[in-house]
Amino acid sequence: MTTQSTIAQSPATDAAEPLKYKTFVDKILALPFENLSSHELQQVWYLSWVAAVEFGEALRLTQEMYPDHAGLQEMILGELDTTNLALEDFQEPRDHHEFLSHFLNKHGVMEKMEAELGEHAATYLAACRALDPHTRAMTVFSREEELSGIFARFLDSAEENWDAPGLYAFKHYLTTHIVLDSSEGGHHELTNDFPIDDSVSPFFEARFATFRLVPALEASGAYDA
Repeated sequence: MTTQSTIAQSPATDAAEPLKYKTFVDKILALPFENLSSHELQQVWYLSWVAAVEFGEALRLTQEMYPDHAGLQEMILGELDTTNLALEDFQEPRDHHEFLSHFLNKHGVMEKMEAELGEHAATYLAACRALDPHTRAMTVFSREEELSGIFARFLDSAEENWDAPGLYAFKHYLTTHIVLDSSEGGHHELTNDFPIDDSVSPFFEARFATFRLVPALEASGAYDA
């Protein structure tokens, strides 16, 4: 008998047909992150916090759906109520989005970014929360596959632009996540038996749209198609 904790199977597709959501991943990777200014890096930092808030929500839904999946449960230990991002006065077990918000507030960046991007952040969260639970779970697995590459692109911004208040903490978050997700036995490997299909395309389309809110990325018109 099939139970809720059974890994859902994707619809049958032509093995040779590329997944359409990968188009949005490619668009994100192609954005000129190397051109980001210090202020624009702070915008990306804020948008990453917004995305991390939703990721925590989606991960808790996923935990309820697949309570017997050992790899998923191990991955969750590295994402929720964890100390693996410990830095300075952030030492207690917390979710990863709380790390980002802690340093956004500590360095006086949160209020400024809320004024600039808060309305757009609410739109992104609403779009993600409108997805059904199964699709939100699938976005978790797809993020474990894709985000290390996207985070690496953030780090392509010029070194001198990382000197703005608090960005050292964002860099710590990014470099730690790349290791957590992409290393042998890491979060992607722990969850890569879950199928991913194009039902996650609206999520990646919404994520791409948030990046285009950043002036240096919005100005890149080559990726509108």
